[in-house]
Amino acid sequence: MGRTPSYHLYLDDSGNRLLDNKGGKAPGRNDGLDYFALGGLLIASEDVDLEISRYRALTEKHDIAYPLHSHKIRTRKEEFRWLESDPDRARLFYKDFEQYIHGMSGLVTGCVIDRPGYNARFQGKYGDQRWEPAKSAYTIAVERAAKYAIINGRKLIVYVEQTGKHEDREISEYHSSMRNSGMIFDDEKSSKYSPLDADSLRNTLSVRPSFVTKKHPLAQIADMVLYPIVKGKYNPSYPPYRILVESKKLIDCVLSDDLVSAIGIKYYCFDRLALT
Repeated sequence: MGRTPSYHLYLDDSGNRLLDNKGGKAPGRNDGLDYFALGGLLIASEDVDLEISRYRALTEKHDIAYPLHSHKIRTRKEEFRWLESDPDRARLFYKDFEQYIHGMSGLVTGCVIDRPGYNARFQGKYGDQRWEPAKSAYTIAVERAAKYAIINGRKLIVYVEQTGKHEDREISEYHSSMRNSGMIFDDEKSSKYSPLDADSLRNTLSVRPSFVTKKHPLAQIADMVLYPIVKGKYNPSYPPYRILVESKKLIDCVLSDDLVSAIGIKYYCFDRLALT
């Protein structure tokens, strides 16, 4: 008998992972967004090599010998200063990257947490004992990808971009907790999302997450697609988000309406913006 096929989930983080910060909006941001997100690319294992080849063709064509980095590209800073100084080259790159997205294997998924909404919901009840946003985001994003894997008769192997020893250790602990004890959320409140039990998670998830560097091509793609699903919640007309919608690369686009709330991209604690 052959090995059970798998999906690979490449996760990156974006935003502020702290519970609190002084001064209101997230530090260092000019767009007013105050969030934490974990998400990226969910791709069938047999499509990984092809997608890496497509990435290399794109970067070689544009003479890019350094990682694609969403923030640097958006701000046109550091290695991507040429996006500001060479508009013709920039125009061709943007066009080719849009075509890359249209032809991309896999789906974009994740969990985006509005931090003011998160603190408003949990600070009064739990105070400093409330979970770090990363714990909620990782658990939600991985469990939803695991549900999609189960529906399609696959296992799920999780890859996370390295952040730091402390942060990576926490991610490993969140992963082990899911496999050992199941979901962390209140059973009654989360029942409408049909959460997986520990047995289902153990049978589906890799034993531990694998950590990759920014040099990994699909870690870079995860980084590039994560910010658009964040920004798109605050501003649905954001062009990179519209590209993902129109090319049907969001996991929500391939789910039936009755499955979106339990398996689709999760926007958590967005009550204050009346966007839920």
